[in-house]
Amino acid sequence: MSMEKVTNIVRIFCIHLLQLVYLNMLWFLFTIFGMILFGVIPATLAVCKVQHHLLTEKHVPSIGKLFWETYRSHFLKVNQLAIVLGSIGFIIYFDIQFFMDQEGFGSHVVSVGFYIISVWFMITLLYIFPTYLHYQLSLFGYIKYSFIVGMLNPIKTIGFSIAIFGVLYLSLAFPQLLFSIGISLTFFIVMIIGNHAINNIHVLKEGFSN
Repeated sequence: MSMEKVTNIVRIFCIHLLQLVYLNMLWFLFTIFGMILFGVIPATLAVCKVQHHLLTEKHVPSIGKLFWETYRSHFLKVNQLAIVLGSIGFIIYFDIQFFMDQEGFGSHVVSVGFYIISVWFMITLLYIFPTYLHYQLSLFGYIKYSFIVGMLNPIKTIGFSIAIFGVLYLSLAFPQLLFSIGISLTFFIVMIIGNHAINNIHVLKEGFSN
């Protein structure tokens, strides 16, 4: 390999690394700007939107401008979606705790059922941002379709879970990674796998229609 090719590879790597660092910085800034509770989900969506453009179009004229436009225009809707998902998650958690504390075979069977539902819920969460960026749906439509995407791509979903767990584990073990590229890298993986999973469904639809 020539020195010119090596230099070009290093240059591209550094550009992508700087983009991850910049997105990570924007995520923390706009999460705080939204008083954390209401800023974290719009900021995360904005990170995913930029990542989606970088993956599909390879170039974004202004990352900061795209981030802000996504954050501002989707602030209310994506927070509404977060409230719905948070409520569902709380109900599932409460029911698991309630039935686990009860005695009897029936209560344990019900608690196992809620554990299965909780796994389905986690699968839905994995694909919620890619689904949101690909489609115009109702709030419950996003939840339903995210679940369908996950269930139709079991291998990707397993790999998805392992990759996300690995990055999050490293980010928590090494806080400097979290504050530099941990968030942006995590959702870079989310968008890569999520986009592939959704594209697979489009291929299946075309196959069935032909």
